[in-house]
Amino acid sequence: MRIDEFPLQDKNQIASTYSAAAPTVKHLYDYPRFSQDIMEQRIRDLSSREFEREKLANYLSDYNFQFSCSKQTLRNIDKLKDPKTVAVIGGQQAGLLTGPLLTVHKCISIIQFARLQERQLGVPVVPVFWIAGEDHDYDEINHVNVLKNGHPEKVSLPPLNSLKTSATLMEWDCGKAADWAEMVFREFGETAETKTLLSKVKEIFASSKTVVHSFAQLISVLFGEFGLIVVDSGEPHFKRLQTSMLEKMVSRNKDLDQAFVRGMEKLAEQGLPAPVELQENNAHLFIYHNQERKLLFRNENGDFHTKSNEVWYSAQDLLACTKDKPELFSNNVVTRPVMQESLFPTLAFIAGSGEIAYWSALREVFHLFGFKMPPLVPRLSITLISEKNEKQMQETGLTPRKVLEQGTDSSKQEWYENHKPYETEKVYADTIAEMEKAHERMRSLATQISPSLQKVSEVNLNRIKKELAYLHTKMDHALRKQFVEPLSVFDQLQNDLAPSGVLQERVWNAFLYINRYGKGWIRQLANEDLAFNGMHKLVYLP
Repeated sequence: MRIDEFPLQDKNQIASTYSAAAPTVKHLYDYPRFSQDIMEQRIRDLSSREFEREKLANYLSDYNFQFSCSKQTLRNIDKLKDPKTVAVIGGQQAGLLTGPLLTVHKCISIIQFARLQERQLGVPVVPVFWIAGEDHDYDEINHVNVLKNGHPEKVSLPPLNSLKTSATLMEWDCGKAADWAEMVFREFGETAETKTLLSKVKEIFASSKTVVHSFAQLISVLFGEFGLIVVDSGEPHFKRLQTSMLEKMVSRNKDLDQAFVRGMEKLAEQGLPAPVELQENNAHLFIYHNQERKLLFRNENGDFHTKSNEVWYSAQDLLACTKDKPELFSNNVVTRPVMQESLFPTLAFIAGSGEIAYWSALREVFHLFGFKMPPLVPRLSITLISEKNEKQMQETGLTPRKVLEQGTDSSKQEWYENHKPYETEKVYADTIAEMEKAHERMRSLATQISPSLQKVSEVNLNRIKKELAYLHTKMDHALRKQFVEPLSVFDQLQNDLAPSGVLQERVWNAFLYINRYGKGWIRQLANEDLAFNGMHKLVYLP
């Protein structure tokens, strides 16, 4: 497998500044940007911490076993019982068919970094994928993009009901999910892989009650051989391991909110954008009420309530719930990282740009509970390039970097101007100039006859210009029809590598590529040793 790389500017200001190891953001994190010395320091820091390893491992075994997980995964879970074992963790929302490619890239990042650190540090390091099942925005995960009419279009699966509950608890109609999968694969196109692949997907969908369940099964199928452990943050039984931390979050809630606010203020002082919305008296915890996930707020008396006050708890009652009914609670973006840190011996967190940005406000929140923020390692950013794409770039003289950074429109126009047989632009410009000169005599005479005709003559001029522009456009369209095939190559490259100017990994689904090329490329890519150097990877598919 051929792999190239180049520096690609991250559009997220905080993430790009972090990746550059700039002094303006270093103080916002406990560990500077990744280096091997930092990993060794982190191991020493973790050695003084205690974790409920036995309970965690037993829970993870039960959860992963339901997906017919691999022996490698079960062995890795068992390793967590060893006090020397640490974890590399990363996570993502549970998208349909695993969501956009970046989810697969994050899994590969977790697996590769865990393998690298196990070699470097000489201790057991296990890969863990944290499914963000607590999120309740179904619109973010309910679709797959397909190419229609030259642009990405969403193919969505409607929800079973309108409840704003977590993705973990959001049940779906298995029959409709299977029909949706058939529709998506029709858009992907029939290949030698389609029949077997679609059959497996429908089998998984039929045995899954929710999007999250199907997601966990698919991730286990794709990455089980690498021992990837999956955990769903919203799973009710997992909440039983969180009671101690939930109790602290409730009892120290005001301090928690103030620590977060101070973190946001530090960002503002540096002139950095706010990565998370500030809400006054935010408790940073959700509560389930009538099956819906509701954000809690804290009043001046220390009581807790939802925004519309349909739910109200005294501090004492809410504390009791943390012990008796932890499944009622759900974390937000501020408390989730701290909860994760309390449960896992986290060597490093594999982060996307958005996570690097919002974690920049959380250092004092970690410190409040006696933790250090784990080292953040930017996930691998990857663009897949097919043999066809490679040939198209040779034909057009484009490079992957130019397509990703600048798009193909200017090159497409340049190619067209160089190959069209008529100088339509020059003729059009000359005609306009000559017409304006001739029309000037008419306008001058009209104004002499009557000043009231000045405006009429200007309207007349613009009308003639408009008609000439219309003719010019029609001429251009007619010419372009003669070059449909060569010009379409530029559009195909744009859609494959950077659809609508967005990185491929954020738009296209992994199963589009599995349907075309099988899943061998995933295995090959996971077995590579890619450098975690912040460079964008170009992976040429075999």
